[in-house]
Amino acid sequence: MMKKIVGWAAVFIVALVFALLVDTGVKHLGIPDYFWLSLNLTVFLYILQRFVGRPMGAFLETRRDGIAEELQNARRQLEEADRLQADASKRLADLEEEVAGLKERAAADGDAEAGRISEQTKIDEERFLRRVDEEISRREAETRTQLARDTAALTAQLARDLLDREMTEEDRQRVLDRSLDAMTSLEGKE
Repeated sequence: MMKKIVGWAAVFIVALVFALLVDTGVKHLGIPDYFWLSLNLTVFLYILQRFVGRPMGAFLETRRDGIAEELQNARRQLEEADRLQADASKRLADLEEEVAGLKERAAADGDAEAGRISEQTKIDEERFLRRVDEEISRREAETRTQLARDTAALTAQLARDLLDREMTEEDRQRVLDRSLDAMTSLEGKE
């Protein structure tokens, strides 16, 4: 609590210093105009922090959790795709063993029967392999697309967090100076 009070007192003092720089010498209710400007700016910044900053922070925290959950889901989907691919490979291996068995029986039953069975097996194998490849490709594409979206959103969030952490007091000062210059130029236009 004490840190908050000291922080807002520092904001007021900084605002007071800048208001002194643009002091017009006007008084309202016997109090100098620069004091009113400083007080108004401090109250405005407090209200902005209280009613915009906190909800925005909560929203961003919720969004970060959501992205982490989506990333976990994407990982699970990728693992599922890998499992399906392994399963398809096993089925393919089983199918190849079955084809070998069919070829042996076909040879025993005769050249004509062997030719027909071999043809049918090759067609089935190609169709099965084509379906398996299509399913694997489709799921890989879906998983990669989801991972790319999640990674982009997480990267953007991490960049925002990095900017928030890395912004120095000088950077904040420059932003404040520019804001006050803009406010001063707007006041001059009125």
